[in-house]
Amino acid sequence: MILEGKAYWCSLFQPNTKFNSVYQISLMVNKSLYDKYKKQSYPTKKILEGYCIVMRTKTKEGYKPIVVDKKQQPLVMFGEIQNGSNVKVKFDTYETNTTYGRFKGFNLIAVMLLDDVPKLF
Repeated sequence: MILEGKAYWCSLFQPNTKFNSVYQISLMVNKSLYDKYKKQSYPTKKILEGYCIVMRTKTKEGYKPIVVDKKQQPLVMFGEIQNGSNVKVKFDTYETNTTYGRFKGFNLIAVMLLDDVPKLF
């Protein structure tokens, strides 16, 4: 699946070690899409700016998400994608059963930064 929206709390180049070493992005979506995924028990988050779905990929899965610019060239930048940046995200949904219960989530595959790449100088 592919969605467009604003990016928040990105950890795309280095895993977020605070949350079990995952690559992640919170993608702001409209309220109806947020409600749809929340009702189906997918990871969602309400932030000050709006409604987000939270996509993560564990580092032990063996790959990093692909991150490109709007020309589909590998994205080279200093730091992470900034909060509020316009992005297009490719992801899959998954469901799994564990000893702790049934879980659903979004598997982050690729992110395209639709804004101009910020300049270092």
